[in-house]
Amino acid sequence: MTGLTRKEGAALHHQLFSILRTGILSGRYAVGDLLPSEEWLAENYNVSRATVRRAMQTLHARGMIERCPGVGTRVLLSKELTPAVSTGLDFGDIDVGELATQSFEFITAPSDVAAQLGLPSETTVLRIVRLRSHNGLPVRVTSHYMPRQLGECLKPDMLGQKMVVDALATLGAVGQHAVVTIGAVIADAADAGMLQIEVGTPLIDLTRVVRTEEDECVLLQHTLIPPERQKLVIDVVRDEESSLPVLGIGRHVRARGAEAVD
Repeated sequence: MTGLTRKEGAALHHQLFSILRTGILSGRYAVGDLLPSEEWLAENYNVSRATVRRAMQTLHARGMIERCPGVGTRVLLSKELTPAVSTGLDFGDIDVGELATQSFEFITAPSDVAAQLGLPSETTVLRIVRLRSHNGLPVRVTSHYMPRQLGECLKPDMLGQKMVVDALATLGAVGQHAVVTIGAVIADAADAGMLQIEVGTPLIDLTRVVRTEEDECVLLQHTLIPPERQKLVIDVVRDEESSLPVLGIGRHVRARGAEAVD
């Protein structure tokens, strides 16, 4: 299928995902059964192979299926799992404390945001600003940017306490790869107000650009963290198939009066 808008594509993905999910939960496809092939699903439901793959990725992220190369897609569980990161990609976020949405609005993208998202200058993007607190103390503030077409499919009531990357996965924009850049900045008045710190306080500056399996850039996250409240932990593990180490980034929360939480 060609010529679909992103919103139409997201609707088709959600429809096919719902059909397959219902088939698994109802027992039509039992644990151990193979699901129909991508080719069969695309032809019989009149959707593209990309839509089928996105539906499969969402089912896999929820722990319901496993992809078996050379065999097919097998039902793994007859119920849904709800992991902290439902995309199958660990971005190092820890589900500690509460998330509060500070703003949800379409804006003209700053030049650096447009460049990182691979969009033309002066384009419109959705910006979501969210504050995470632990025991009433703000520990980080994150600005999320995404292309307008994708943002129009996302509604504020879809977030709740979900991470934005999880909400996008339900729309078929499943993150499979992220480039993380870590630096430091000085808090301006707006950031200082949300984080309850002094203007000019040093902050950890963490930027992530999230891409799908098709290498489509779907999300830019810009996070500011007071270093005395939350620490970044980098765990280096050697890849057995390579001489190069693999970096895994996690976080420990160190809010005042609280022990470190993994």
